Amino acid sequence: MVEKNYTKPFTFTCYTDETEGLECDTHPIPDDGLLHPVHWFGKEKYCWDRTKFTVFNSKEWLGYEGKWCYFDLDVVIQSNIDEIDTLANKPRMIHVQWQPKNQKHERLFIDMRGTFYNSSMMLWNDEQTKHIYYDVLIEEQMVFKTFYKGSDNYHYWRQRDLWKNIPYDWVYSYNRGMKHPEDVKPFVYRPDAKICIFNTDLTPDPKAKKQIKFEELKDKELLRLWKCE
Repeated sequence: MVEKNYTKPFTFTCYTDETEGLECDTHPIPDDGLLHPVHWFGKEKYCWDRTKFTVFNSKEWLGYEGKWCYFDLDVVIQSNIDEIDTLANKPRMIHVQWQPKNQKHERLFIDMRGTFYNSSMMLWNDEQTKHIYYDVLIEEQMVFKTFYKGSDNYHYWRQRDLWKNIPYDWVYSYNRGMKHPEDVKPFVYRPDAKICIFNTDLTPDPKAKKQIKFEELKDKELLRLWKCE
């Protein structure tokens, strides 16, 4: 999908310990003694995606200079994203538009450190985000137990001033639509956007009871784009 929708030179690397069948460059999940799943997966139930913090030290792991673009696996790139070369001059993350704005004032949202950020796509330049990695190393217990719902919650509450937004009209949630209240119903392919994400929200919302995971997707057009047919 990146090859099809980004026309400038780039290097694509997948962090994984299971490389069989992959045709792209790969790098083992960095084992710093803390964030690799072997140290916590199945043993602790808080901050379930903590391994994601390793990507912010990618310059050290991979040795590349310049701008970075991170994607989760459950993302569909729908059209040209050449603009990321300019956007990545500043750290950027998806600022969601599909949650009710007044939710941020609710007691439950505050107590559970809810989030209006989504890290399915992130951009940054050189080492702009390296401090996040070391913040987690130094404050591991506080970070994991305070932001127990996941790393997105950490970014919203602890790094909010750092992250500018990915353009709002680029991204929509297949499970939640584009905006909230939804002017376009969820579970609908939006050809006007560039990125479709498949987040399954943990923040309570009565209008979001049904959620489709990427592996459950049946939309023929999105599956075509994902397969680059």
